Amino acid sequence: MANTLDYVDRYGHLKFERKAFNDVDNLVFSLLSYLDFSECNIGNDGATVEQMGRHFLMHHTYKQQRAKGIAQGDAYLLLEKVVEADRYRNIVVTDYIYNTNRRMMFSAMVFHITRRLDYIAFEGTDEQISGWREDFELAHTFPVPSQIEAIKYVNEHTHFFGPKVIIGGHSKGGNLALVGAMKMKRIKWLKVQKVYNNDGPGLRKAEFESDEYERVKTKYAHIVPHCSIVGMMMRNDTYRVVQSDKENILGHSILTWQVSGDHLVRGARSEHSKEIERRLWHWLDTHNDEQRKKVTDAVFGTIEGCNITDTMSLAKLKNIVNLIKRANELDKESRDLVLGLLKDVATKA
Repeated sequence: MANTLDYVDRYGHLKFERKAFNDVDNLVFSLLSYLDFSECNIGNDGATVEQMGRHFLMHHTYKQQRAKGIAQGDAYLLLEKVVEADRYRNIVVTDYIYNTNRRMMFSAMVFHITRRLDYIAFEGTDEQISGWREDFELAHTFPVPSQIEAIKYVNEHTHFFGPKVIIGGHSKGGNLALVGAMKMKRIKWLKVQKVYNNDGPGLRKAEFESDEYERVKTKYAHIVPHCSIVGMMMRNDTYRVVQSDKENILGHSILTWQVSGDHLVRGARSEHSKEIERRLWHWLDTHNDEQRKKVTDAVFGTIEGCNITDTMSLAKLKNIVNLIKRANELDKESRDLVLGLLKDVATKA
């Protein structure tokens, strides 16, 4: 079955003036945001996808990006195609930002698709442990640092007299798109055409039941693979299911999502995905924010105590052994989360 790469091959010769933006284009921009364009000299006036893409491809290899994660490797393969495609190569990219520290991983950029349409893309979790920690913190804190940055970013880069705006991202980037849209100034919200959360987490109960979320739902698309795990985290009540070529966590990868022509192939939630959702909701309903924070601090205190700062370090045998030793000192709940994270990284390696 075809995927997003095949879509670019088939429709890459058609500019957006000839073929309107669709859900698969959303996947293209979401996936491209996983690459670190810090060294591509985008500048104040921006750079075209072709300019920054060829610079990136010249200085990086697929092997390097794949070592960072599946999303980065997939994004590299996609970049090789879009720099050659008339539909994407002349799109100007501006306002690129990559900011990471011990408590946050945040990256975003604006794709100026046409004079009348922009796409604000937020990167999902990359190899930095700080980003993984934030994923856990979503369960007990609102807003987390990257959500604060996303709120600021969408308000700064949406203008009442400017083009229409689509906001999107994959994984945690999808959650950032959702939260950023929820917290937009009302006059700027009028410029939003669509909000895409591509298999990203939902919201805590308080935000899920808020008027802000109710407002966003009118323009909100939560797209998840049939075997979704990440997209079932936190609370959701609306999603569109796409068929994936893979099962379980591997189905989180955008390039496993099936495409027919210019449409995503509809699927049905797997029983495993439904069971995970039930378990997550039960855990959330039986633990308050303080208890969830305690677990997060225990898990990542253990990881940081082993001087592990990224998933590549986490995957090294020496660090795995040290981490398992430290994990055995935790209570069962925290220990299971640490070992589950190790298993997830091993699956993606």
